[in-house]
Amino acid sequence: MNEIKEWWDQASTRDQIALVICGAVLGVYILYAALLKPVINMRDQQLQKNISQQQALERVRDLAATWVHQGSNKKASANKGSIVELVDSSSRQHNLKLAGMQPSGNNDVRLRLEQVPFDNLLGWLYQIEVTQRIQVKDISIATGSSTGLVSANLRLHRD
Repeated sequence: MNEIKEWWDQASTRDQIALVICGAVLGVYILYAALLKPVINMRDQQLQKNISQQQALERVRDLAATWVHQGSNKKASANKGSIVELVDSSSRQHNLKLAGMQPSGNNDVRLRLEQVPFDNLLGWLYQIEVTQRIQVKDISIATGSSTGLVSANLRLHRD
Protein backbone atom coordinates (compact mmCIF):
# COMPACT_ATOMS: atom_id res chain seq x y z
CA MET A 1 0.00 0.00 0.00
CA ASN A 2 2.92 2.28 0.74
CA GLU A 3 4.24 1.73 -2.77
CA ILE A 4 0.95 2.93 -4.24
CA LYS A 5 1.00 6.00 -1.99
CA GLU A 6 4.59 6.82 -3.03
CA TRP A 7 3.71 6.37 -6.69
CA TRP A 8 0.69 8.68 -6.25
CA ASP A 9 2.82 11.36 -4.59
CA GLN A 10 5.41 11.15 -7.38
CA ALA A 11 2.78 11.41 -10.16
CA SER A 12 2.16 14.80 -11.68
CA THR A 13 -0.99 16.77 -10.89
CA ARG A 14 -2.23 16.24 -14.43
CA ASP A 15 -1.84 12.45 -14.07
CA GLN A 16 -3.56 12.51 -10.69
CA ILE A 17 -6.54 14.47 -12.11
CA ALA A 18 -6.73 12.10 -15.09
CA LEU A 19 -6.73 9.07 -12.76
CA VAL A 20 -9.42 10.61 -10.54
CA ILE A 21 -11.60 11.38 -13.56
CA CYS A 22 -11.05 7.88 -15.01
CA GLY A 23 -11.84 6.37 -11.62
CA ALA A 24 -15.04 8.41 -11.33
CA VAL A 25 -16.11 7.44 -14.86
CA LEU A 26 -15.34 3.80 -14.11
CA GLY A 27 -17.30 4.02 -10.83
CA VAL A 28 -20.31 5.56 -12.58
CA TYR A 29 -20.17 2.87 -15.28
CA ILE A 30 -20.00 0.09 -12.67
CA LEU A 31 -23.01 1.59 -10.84
CA TYR A 32 -24.89 1.81 -14.15
CA ALA A 33 -23.99 -1.74 -15.16
CA ALA A 34 -24.64 -3.27 -11.73
CA LEU A 35 -27.72 -1.33 -10.62
CA LEU A 36 -29.39 0.81 -13.21
CA LYS A 37 -29.22 -1.41 -16.30
CA PRO A 38 -30.92 -4.44 -14.66
CA VAL A 39 -33.66 -2.18 -13.31
CA ILE A 40 -34.21 -0.68 -16.77
CA ASN A 41 -34.32 -4.16 -18.32
CA MET A 42 -36.86 -5.35 -15.73
CA ARG A 43 -38.99 -2.26 -16.39
CA ASP A 44 -38.91 -2.90 -20.15
CA GLN A 45 -39.88 -6.55 -19.62
CA GLN A 46 -42.75 -5.50 -17.36
CA LEU A 47 -43.96 -3.01 -19.95
CA GLN A 48 -43.92 -5.78 -22.58
CA LYS A 49 -45.88 -8.07 -20.24
CA ASN A 50 -48.42 -5.33 -19.59
CA ILE A 51 -48.89 -4.73 -23.30
CA SER A 52 -49.34 -8.45 -24.00
CA GLN A 53 -51.78 -8.77 -21.09
CA GLN A 54 -53.80 -5.82 -22.41
CA GLN A 55 -53.91 -7.43 -25.85
CA ALA A 56 -55.01 -10.74 -24.32
CA LEU A 57 -57.70 -8.95 -22.32
CA GLU A 58 -59.00 -7.30 -25.47
CA ARG A 59 -59.11 -10.66 -27.24
CA VAL A 60 -60.99 -12.19 -24.29
CA ARG A 61 -63.47 -9.30 -24.30
CA ASP A 62 -64.03 -9.71 -28.04
CA LEU A 63 -64.52 -13.47 -27.66
CA ALA A 64 -66.84 -12.97 -24.69
CA ALA A 65 -68.96 -10.54 -26.68
CA THR A 66 -69.08 -13.01 -29.58
CA TRP A 67 -69.90 -15.86 -27.21
CA VAL A 68 -72.73 -13.94 -25.57
CA HIS A 69 -74.14 -13.06 -28.98
CA GLN A 70 -73.87 -16.64 -30.27
CA GLY A 71 -75.03 -18.09 -26.95
CA SER A 72 -78.36 -16.32 -27.16
CA ASN A 73 -78.87 -17.67 -30.69
CA LYS A 74 -77.81 -21.20 -29.69
CA LYS A 75 -79.99 -21.19 -26.60
CA ALA A 76 -83.03 -20.30 -28.62
CA SER A 77 -82.34 -23.07 -31.14
CA ALA A 78 -81.20 -25.61 -28.53
CA ASN A 79 -84.45 -25.49 -26.62
CA LYS A 80 -86.50 -26.60 -29.64
CA GLY A 81 -87.82 -30.11 -29.17
CA SER A 82 -87.63 -32.48 -26.26
CA ILE A 83 -84.39 -33.79 -24.82
CA VAL A 84 -85.24 -37.26 -26.15
CA GLU A 85 -85.59 -35.96 -29.71
CA LEU A 86 -82.38 -33.94 -29.45
CA VAL A 87 -80.38 -36.87 -28.05
CA ASP A 88 -81.78 -39.29 -30.59
CA SER A 89 -81.09 -37.09 -33.63
CA SER A 90 -77.63 -35.97 -32.48
CA SER A 91 -76.57 -39.54 -31.63
CA ARG A 92 -77.57 -40.65 -35.16
CA GLN A 93 -75.48 -37.81 -36.62
CA HIS A 94 -72.43 -39.22 -34.80
CA ASN A 95 -73.17 -42.84 -35.78
CA LEU A 96 -73.96 -43.92 -32.23
CA LYS A 97 -76.48 -46.68 -31.66
CA LEU A 98 -78.44 -46.33 -28.47
CA ALA A 99 -78.90 -49.62 -26.65
CA GLY A 100 -81.41 -48.05 -24.30
CA MET A 101 -83.03 -44.72 -23.52
CA GLN A 102 -85.11 -43.97 -20.45
CA PRO A 103 -86.59 -40.48 -20.18
CA SER A 104 -87.42 -39.16 -16.74
CA GLY A 105 -89.43 -35.99 -17.04
CA ASN A 106 -89.05 -33.39 -19.77
CA ASN A 107 -85.43 -32.53 -18.96
CA ASP A 108 -83.69 -35.78 -17.97
CA VAL A 109 -82.80 -38.95 -19.83
CA ARG A 110 -80.71 -42.04 -19.09
CA LEU A 111 -78.85 -43.66 -21.97
CA ARG A 112 -77.02 -46.90 -22.62
CA LEU A 113 -74.56 -47.13 -25.53
CA GLU A 114 -72.83 -50.41 -26.29
CA GLN A 115 -69.78 -51.04 -28.46
CA VAL A 116 -69.57 -47.49 -29.87
CA PRO A 117 -66.39 -45.79 -31.16
CA PHE A 118 -64.83 -43.73 -28.40
CA ASP A 119 -63.99 -40.82 -30.74
CA ASN A 120 -67.60 -40.62 -31.92
CA LEU A 121 -68.78 -40.64 -28.31
CA LEU A 122 -66.46 -37.75 -27.41
CA GLY A 123 -67.54 -35.73 -30.44
CA TRP A 124 -71.18 -36.32 -29.60
CA LEU A 125 -70.71 -35.35 -25.95
CA TYR A 126 -68.99 -32.14 -27.02
CA GLN A 127 -71.80 -31.32 -29.43
CA ILE A 128 -74.63 -31.90 -26.96
CA GLU A 129 -72.93 -29.93 -24.22
CA VAL A 130 -71.81 -26.95 -26.29
CA THR A 131 -74.42 -26.72 -29.03
CA GLN A 132 -77.49 -28.26 -27.40
CA ARG A 133 -76.77 -27.03 -23.85
CA ILE A 134 -77.43 -30.50 -22.43
CA GLN A 135 -75.40 -31.33 -19.35
CA VAL A 136 -73.85 -34.71 -18.62
CA LYS A 137 -74.79 -35.38 -15.00
CA ASP A 138 -73.39 -38.92 -14.69
CA ILE A 139 -71.24 -41.00 -17.00
CA SER A 140 -69.74 -44.45 -16.76
CA ILE A 141 -67.49 -45.73 -19.54
CA ALA A 142 -66.14 -49.26 -19.91
CA THR A 143 -63.81 -50.67 -22.53
CA GLY A 144 -65.40 -52.59 -25.36
CA SER A 145 -64.69 -55.92 -26.97
CA SER A 146 -62.17 -54.45 -29.43
CA THR A 147 -59.78 -51.53 -29.58
CA GLY A 148 -61.46 -48.12 -29.81
CA LEU A 149 -64.90 -49.35 -28.78
CA VAL A 150 -66.54 -48.55 -25.45
CA SER A 151 -69.80 -49.03 -23.64
CA ALA A 152 -71.24 -46.11 -21.72
CA ASN A 153 -74.07 -45.28 -19.33
CA LEU A 154 -75.07 -41.61 -19.17
CA ARG A 155 -77.55 -39.39 -17.42
CA LEU A 156 -78.24 -36.15 -19.29
CA HIS A 157 -80.08 -33.04 -18.10
CA ARG A 158 -81.24 -29.89 -19.84
CA ASP A 159 -82.29 -26.75 -17.97
